Amino acid sequence: MEMKKTLWIILALIGIGIISATAYYFGMVQYYTTCFLPGTFIEGQRVDQKKYDDVKMYLETLWKDQYSLTIGDREEKIMAVIKAEDLDLTFSAESFMEKVVAEQNPYAWPIYVFSGKENAYDATYSFAYNEEKLEQALDAAGLFDASSAEKPKDAYISDYIAEKGQYDLIPEQNGALLVQEKSVEAIKSAVANLEQQLIFSEDEWYEKAEITADNKELQKIHKLLNQMVGTQITYDWNGREEILDGSIIHEWLSVEDGEVLLDQEKVRAYVDEKAKAYDTYGKKRKFVTAKGVELTLPSGGYGWKTDREAETEALIQLIQEGTVTTREPIFWTTGYVKGQNDIGASYVEIDMTNQHLYLYIDGEIVLESDFVSGSVADGNTTPPGVFGITYKTRDAVLRGRTYVTPVSYWMPFNGNIGMHDATWRDTFGGDIYLTDGSHGCINLPLDKAAEIYTYMTKRFPVVCYYY
Repeated sequence: MEMKKTLWIILALIGIGIISATAYYFGMVQYYTTCFLPGTFIEGQRVDQKKYDDVKMYLETLWKDQYSLTIGDREEKIMAVIKAEDLDLTFSAESFMEKVVAEQNPYAWPIYVFSGKENAYDATYSFAYNEEKLEQALDAAGLFDASSAEKPKDAYISDYIAEKGQYDLIPEQNGALLVQEKSVEAIKSAVANLEQQLIFSEDEWYEKAEITADNKELQKIHKLLNQMVGTQITYDWNGREEILDGSIIHEWLSVEDGEVLLDQEKVRAYVDEKAKAYDTYGKKRKFVTAKGVELTLPSGGYGWKTDREAETEALIQLIQEGTVTTREPIFWTTGYVKGQNDIGASYVEIDMTNQHLYLYIDGEIVLESDFVSGSVADGNTTPPGVFGITYKTRDAVLRGRTYVTPVSYWMPFNGNIGMHDATWRDTFGGDIYLTDGSHGCINLPLDKAAEIYTYMTKRFPVVCYYY
C-alpha cells in the first residue's frame, strides 16, 4: 500500500513537471511570436529577446538619426552637408521585418537556446524624402550661389609685362561654380542610394570658361601684340641714338573688336617729338667768324630736316612687322655732318661785309680769296644765312632776264645763287659790290674758283654773313 502511494506521488510529480514544461514551452512560443529568437543579429546588433516592433522602430530611426550626405568639391573641400532632417527623410523597415519575422520559428526556440545557433541579417529599407526640401537645403547651403562660389574666368591677355618685354596669355580658370541642373540630379541620385559622400571631382561638373587658351582669335591677338612690342629700332637721328622698343610701343596699342590697333597719331607724335629735338633745318645758328666775331645767323636752306610724314608711314609698317633694325629716319634734307653743330669743321665762310672768303677743311683755313657779291645798288644783295652746295658742274651757262654768262666752275648753294669764276673782272673785294656787284652770286678769280671746286661736294656748308 505504501509503495502504491509512492508511485502515485512520483507519477503526479512527473505529470506536474510535464504540464509545467509544456506550459513553459508554449509560453515561450507565445513570447517568441512577438520577440526575436536567441542568437538573432541585425546590422551587427544582438536583438534576441527584443520585440519586433521595438526593433523595427530602432532600425527606422537608426538611419534617420545618422544619415547625412557630405558634398565636396574637386579639392575635397566640403561644400555642403545635407542631413536627413533637411529632407524630411523617412525610412521604413516594414518589408524587411516581415521577411525576417517570417523566418522566425518560435516553436524552435529551444534549439536556439541550447545550441547557440545564430542568425544574422543586414537590414534593408524603403525610404522617402521631400525633393522640394532638398532643393531648399541646397539653396540654403549656397551651392549654386554665383556671388560666393568662384566663377569661371575666361583666358585673357595680360597687360604689358615690362620685365619680360611682352604680353602673356593667361589660361582660363573654370572656378568652383557647379552646373546646377546636372549637379542636382547627381545629388538626388546619391540620396536615393543613401550615399553619404559625393565628391564633384571632375571638371565636367563645373561651369566652364567661354574663352579658353586655345581660342584661335585670342592666340592671334596675343601673337600680333607680341610681334609689335618685339619691335626694336635703333635710330641714328642726326647723330643721336634713340631706341624705340616695346616699352614705348605698348602704349600705342589697343584691342578692339578682336583687332589689334596701332595708334597712328601716337606714332606721328613720336616722330614729331624726335624731329623737333634733332632737326636743325630752319633754326638760327651761333657762328664765330674767322675774325672772332660771334654772330647769330638765319638758317637759310641748310640742315637736317626729317620727312615726318614719310617717316611716320615707314615706322607704322616697321612696328606692324615687328622689325628689329638700326636705321636713320627718312630726311627731307640733310646737313653735311651730324649733330646740332651740323656745319662742322669743313665749310666755306663768305664774309660779305669784308668781301673775303675762307675755305676751312677740318678746322684749318686752306684757301682765302676776295670776291664780289650781289650788287646792293641794283637790289641784288646776296642773302645771309647757312646753306649747302646743291651740286657742282663745269662749263655751265648762267642765264637771267638780262644776261647769258658762260662760266668754267659753277657751284650753286641757294637756288640760282652760287660761287663761280668771273673772268670778266680784273679786281675783287673792296666796295665793288655796293655799285657794281653781281646778280647775287659770289664772283671769284678763276684760279680760286678752280681750287675751291676741287673741295666741293653736295651739301658742303656755305656760311654767308654781314655784320
